[in-house]
Amino acid sequence: MTAKSPEEDYQTLSRDLETVLAQLQQPDVQVDEAVKLYEQGLALAAKLEKHLQTAENKIQKLKLQAGENTA
Repeated sequence: MTAKSPEEDYQTLSRDLETVLAQLQQPDVQVDEAVKLYEQGLALAAKLEKHLQTAENKIQKLKLQAGENTA
C-alpha cells in the first residue's frame, strides 16, 4: 500500500468534489448531512483553487523565463 502524499492531486480532489455534489443532489439527503457535505465541498473547492493558482504561478514563471531566454 502506498502512502498518500500530503497534498492530494487535482484529479482526486475533483472526483471527491463530484461525489459530494452527487450526494447533495439526492432527494433524500438529510439537512445535517447536507450541511456536512456542503462544508466538505467548500474545503475541496478551496484545495482545487490552490492547485489552480499554483499551476498558474508556474506557467507565469515559465513564460518569464522563456522571455528572458529569447531576449
